Amino acid sequence: MNITDPLYVQLMENIKYKIVNGDLKIGDRIPSERTMAEQYGINRLTVRNALKKLEKEGILQSYRGKGTYVMKMPEIEGKISLGNAASMSLSAQIRQNGMKSSRRVLSFKKKVVDNELQMVFANETFVYEIIRLSMINDHPYALQKAYLPCSIFKEAERFDFSNFSLYEYMDDQGHRPNQVESQLRIEHLPKEYLEIMNVDENKYMFLFDYFGFDENNQLVEYTISYHHSEYTVFEYTTSVAN
Repeated sequence: MNITDPLYVQLMENIKYKIVNGDLKIGDRIPSERTMAEQYGINRLTVRNALKKLEKEGILQSYRGKGTYVMKMPEIEGKISLGNAASMSLSAQIRQNGMKSSRRVLSFKKKVVDNELQMVFANETFVYEIIRLSMINDHPYALQKAYLPCSIFKEAERFDFSNFSLYEYMDDQGHRPNQVESQLRIEHLPKEYLEIMNVDENKYMFLFDYFGFDENNQLVEYTISYHHSEYTVFEYTTSVAN
């Protein structure tokens, strides 16, 4: 929001921010024109103008005698920028770009470290495997296979990974990554996930390998993440020697 914008535009952006941030949810009734005019110190005509604009965008809907309600998540043009996101969760990045974020847990289990994972968790016997589908505006966006060492994380089966982020659980356990290393590849999606991601077997996806380290430089997360290229850009920063 730019303070040089007209007041009604500033109010529109404020309402959109509250929806994206979760302060206002789909189906919620927003405060009355009078209440918002008093709350923001502006006149009711300015409030009414902002609400009418948001109705035209389909974000709000007014019902005579009942009030005005949130109808949908604001649509903001842009893509999810990956590569320099540090330890921000994927759902937070999606919301930051003004889009609706949701997820489904496809599989959760405790498994023996196999040959493939032995390269990553050389000193571990068991890991938690969490496979989740992340969605943007209810459309499949990313399929993530996350692995957490059982020697560090306890009772992960008790946590609701559908409604809360992986990093919220890791933070609760005192091992949230504060440094994340990522590697980018371009690959096909494994056949068992084609239908759920709604992609053709010939389509290439962005594949990111994430290695998360806690404040003690201990590896606490390994995630394999397939992303739709339509929603994704990859950015990185390098330093140039003098």
